[in-house]
Amino acid sequence: MIPGGCSSSIGPGGNAEPASFDTQDGVGLSGYLFGTGDTGIILSHMEESDQKSWWPFARVLRDKGYIALSYDFRGHGESGGSSNIDVLNLDVQAAVNYLKEQDVSRVVLIGAGMGGTASVKAAANLNTEGVIVLSAPPIVEGLDILDDLEYVIEPKLFIAAKGDTNGFYARSVDLFLQTSLQSAEGHKVAGMSHGTDLLYYESGPRVQGFIIDFLMRHVD
Repeated sequence: MIPGGCSSSIGPGGNAEPASFDTQDGVGLSGYLFGTGDTGIILSHMEESDQKSWWPFARVLRDKGYIALSYDFRGHGESGGSSNIDVLNLDVQAAVNYLKEQDVSRVVLIGAGMGGTASVKAAANLNTEGVIVLSAPPIVEGLDILDDLEYVIEPKLFIAAKGDTNGFYARSVDLFLQTSLQSAEGHKVAGMSHGTDLLYYESGPRVQGFIIDFLMRHVD
């Protein structure tokens, strides 16, 4: 598996096309589209990171026949505005709207860390095919999803490493499963990897396998 940071110096690769779109509160976001198809995967990054961490996996999704959108949250990477975790669900919503404008009929949200929290928050008010969360906290600053999970009726997949921050994120998986009223599953893998790092290194094959299997069962 290729570590997420290895792609940053060579660009997104995979014939990715630049993408730009605006949030409902007027912030311009930048990203890249990988692949083609009518099923879109939105990739939302974790804190202290940006969309580059998704690029190797975005190429995997492209090769599986999906169209993947990586992007930078407001105040990060190539996007405009100032960082504001409290409203990141608006950024996810804007990404969904953009993919729908590309004639994508089905959308799955995948988020790491705060991107996972924001994805659940957005999904509570959207119609998607599913939500996949890597190492997300239930609350990060003013972004709180404890009351939102029951409204996410789509299939959900929660993944975390057992040793990540002394087990906090593994316990969050348990909390998410208990709070979800409908279809949800979770996996805890060995190690201490966080967020998109789960997709690479030792845990990479298993975690990528969990995600691809989930997509095949619930979307394809």
